[in-house]
Amino acid sequence: MHYNIDEIIYECPVEALSNILGKKWVATIIWELQENRMRFGELQRAVEGCTKKMLIQQLDLLINNDIVINEKKAINNSVESTYYLSEAGLKLLPIMETMISWSNKNLSCDK
Repeated sequence: MHYNIDEIIYECPVEALSNILGKKWVATIIWELQENRMRFGELQRAVEGCTKKMLIQQLDLLINNDIVINEKKAINNSVESTYYLSEAGLKLLPIMETMISWSNKNLSCDK
């Protein structure tokens, strides 16, 4: 089986997922959306330090890989977008928690 992430073909599912989670800001975006539906501006404020361009790129990556959903509603003459984790995105949370736990126990971190 092959996995196509950002136009790169992977044969290993772990490597494909690592490519997604290893992108700057992706884990933070997923973590911020774990319990909330957020509009773009709210998410941008929550992911402090991430530029608008980078946030758009990473959200597109997550949407294209069915990890995040962008729900759009027409209100009067404007469109309101709300971002939230898909079912697949929610299933990543325990994996990320395990990664955090492992890292805390096994990696040194200079603070």
